[in-house]
Amino acid sequence: MSRIIKTIQSKALVAKPIGITLPIQNGNSGFFDQSFDTMTQVKNNIINLLNTRQGERRFQPTFGTRLWNLVFEQNQDTLREQAINIVSEDIASWIPNVTVNDITANLLTNTQIASNADIYMLQIAVTFTVNLTKQTDTVVVTIKNTTM
Repeated sequence: MSRIIKTIQSKALVAKPIGITLPIQNGNSGFFDQSFDTMTQVKNNIINLLNTRQGERRFQPTFGTRLWNLVFEQNQDTLREQAINIVSEDIASWIPNVTVNDITANLLTNTQIASNADIYMLQIAVTFTVNLTKQTDTVVVTIKNTTM
């Protein structure tokens, strides 16, 4: 009895995109610029989560964050702690493959901005580790409400 042995030729591995990058822009290999590595996609997922108000996304009304409500809060003594708790809870709920290492929150008012406009901004910095790759990075997001 004879056996037929097939040789398998190695094919070059082609990286496949795993998501789109933010801000949305034209890409080289499709309609949108795409991310090809886990760290880039996780950073974009965190940015997307923190820039989305709860109730804004169709068919997923709990997706997003409650940070937008904090920008005009009167009690500024506990604002940082509230923001840190909200970000920690939202990331744990929506992005489970990430460990949050540190969160800082700063409230900026119009006295700290060059403009005379009545602007209040909440700046959030999240330092995180991707559980799969053990890579660490920081994302800074600014939540801005302007009065009209």
